[in-house]
Amino acid sequence: MHISRALIFDSVFDPYKGVLAYVKVVDGSFKAGEPVHLIHSQTTFTPTEVGYFTPDYKADTALSEGQIGYITTGQKSVREVKIGDTILKLTEENKRLQKISEDGRGLEKLTEEDEKKTLKSYLIPGFKRITPYVYAGVYPIDSTEYDKLKDSLEKLSLNDSAVEYEMEESWALGLGFRCGFLWMLHMDIIKERLWREYKLDTIFTIPTVMYLIKSKNLSLSPIKTWNNIKSLISTGLYETILKQEGIALAPDQKLQLEQSQGIFGTMLENADFQQIAQLLKPRMVVKSGSEMIDQGTIENIQEPIAEVEIVWPKDFAGNIMALAQEYRGQLKAMEYLDETRVVRKYLLPMGEIIIDFYDRLKSATKGYATMNYEFKGYEPADLVKLDIFINNEKVEALTRVVHKDKAYYLGRDVVEKLKTLIPKQLFPIPLQAGLGTKMIARETIPAMKKDVLAKCYGWDVSRKRKLLQKQKEGKKRMKAIGNVEVPTSVFIDMVSRG
Repeated sequence: MHISRALIFDSVFDPYKGVLAYVKVVDGSFKAGEPVHLIHSQTTFTPTEVGYFTPDYKADTALSEGQIGYITTGQKSVREVKIGDTILKLTEENKRLQKISEDGRGLEKLTEEDEKKTLKSYLIPGFKRITPYVYAGVYPIDSTEYDKLKDSLEKLSLNDSAVEYEMEESWALGLGFRCGFLWMLHMDIIKERLWREYKLDTIFTIPTVMYLIKSKNLSLSPIKTWNNIKSLISTGLYETILKQEGIALAPDQKLQLEQSQGIFGTMLENADFQQIAQLLKPRMVVKSGSEMIDQGTIENIQEPIAEVEIVWPKDFAGNIMALAQEYRGQLKAMEYLDETRVVRKYLLPMGEIIIDFYDRLKSATKGYATMNYEFKGYEPADLVKLDIFINNEKVEALTRVVHKDKAYYLGRDVVEKLKTLIPKQLFPIPLQAGLGTKMIARETIPAMKKDVLAKCYGWDVSRKRKLLQKQKEGKKRMKAIGNVEVPTSVFIDMVSRG
């Protein structure tokens, strides 16, 4: 039986036609009005138009084998038309195969012949799910524009399937979203688009990466509700854990697990998935410092590692070596391209390089160095949760995940910067940085002084002492019950990315 197949290499949203799938036809041909099926998305639709590029859209009667063109899907979001998915023309025969793949019988009840003929067997190799590597909080400068920000992100995601967002609430910054991006350039593009297209002035917090945590405490809320496994599946990090444990899933099992998005049905009914559920149960995905659990309940933490290839003139070798060492880099390989240029490959933690590594690399080499990176996997690291306290109250908005060796210096920098930003009160304000129950840095904002002796010229000294003692007792009571109102501008200065 001859099957018509096409590979989706891109998709865009058109406000009049819906999502347009850019395809390369591998087998057969496609015509408007003939039903087709997306295998990975398990979506069936009837194209209203097919055509090619001139470079404008040019409608045609059919797209044949070897041609590159577009298919109008009519879908409302590019998330429903995944890049790398396979489009299959539905005939009477593979309509039956579609039913076999999607009904409740399960693949284990199929005959060997039917199993070979399921739609999954017609997948074109090369599908890879888009996974964000960088996460940041996005908040409107004006808190009344939250609904506008929500609508804007929803519209952006219509033609950019790589953008992920979920609601997030911050005590300091109000309502916003935790957004996932492919990398720093992608994040900058989204910020610029929010301003240019929707006139939204936003705060982007300090970017972070996803960490894998194994918890000792199985009574945590995300673990008890199995939401942690849903996060592991939706982010694809379950594959990292299974690979480390030496467990391999068949393509059908992997697809079934990812489409289940949880354990309530599929994973508990299948004996193989029950084993996987128990393996994943103590694991959690952390996308920000505020999500990090208490240090005492963490068995281990893993961070993402990137292989970074740097090319630079050999005159700057010392600067590059010092920079890589500062960012916990491990030299993997070195090669001389010619007499003047050197290539070095480093393994660097992605959490270290996402903020200012590239800028410092350019500064250290007077702009001559170039770099390329590739995600390599997750490795254990000695990471800790750095908490910041203002007037003995933990401020979640300033919590960060840092390496243990850098925790003291970063904590010291944060409290020193806060001391210059927070306005004085009528009582002293302690600023502290801590690792769990241990405080590693402290600064104190002195109390605002009021001259109570201004009108005491020529008075008896005992009267002056009485006034000073009364002021001292008043400040003591105020310190015990007083609250520090930290201006929003302070948090913007602390968490905003320049």
